[in-house]
Amino acid sequence: MRKFNKIALVALVIAALMLSLTACGSSDAPEGEEVTYKDGTYTGESEKREFGYEAAEVTIEDGKIADIVLKRMTPEGEEVDYDEWTGEDDKPNLKQFKEDMAEKMVSNQTYDVDAIATATETSEGWKDAVKDALDKAK
Repeated sequence: MRKFNKIALVALVIAALMLSLTACGSSDAPEGEEVTYKDGTYTGESEKREFGYEAAEVTIEDGKIADIVLKRMTPEGEEVDYDEWTGEDDKPNLKQFKEDMAEKMVSNQTYDVDAIATATETSEGWKDAVKDALDKAK
C-alpha cells in the first residue's frame, strides 16, 4: 500500500507540474493564432524609477513588428547618450545590448525575450516599454 501511495503522489506532482508549465505561455494571442497590429509607429515607456526609465519606439508594417528603437531616459525625460555606455570603465555595454535586444524582439515578433544578465533591470524596462507600445498598436 505504501508503494502505491508513493507512486500516486509522484504521478500527481508530475501532472501538476506539467499543467502549470503548459499554462505559462508568453504569446499575446491564443495558441495557433498570430497577433497582428495596426500599422504605424507607437511609443511606450516602462515604470519610472529614481534614476530614470526605459522607452521604446515600435514601428508596425503590414501588421508585424518591423523596427524597434530602445532608449534609456533620465528622470527628466532626456535620452541617455549611449556613447558613454560601451562596456568600458565598469559600465555595461548598453549601446550593444539595446541593439541586440531590439533585433531579437523584431525577429521573434514579441517583447518577451530573455533579459540581459548584466543589465537585468534595464532589459526588463525595455521589455515593459515595448509591451506598452504594442498594447497601443492592437
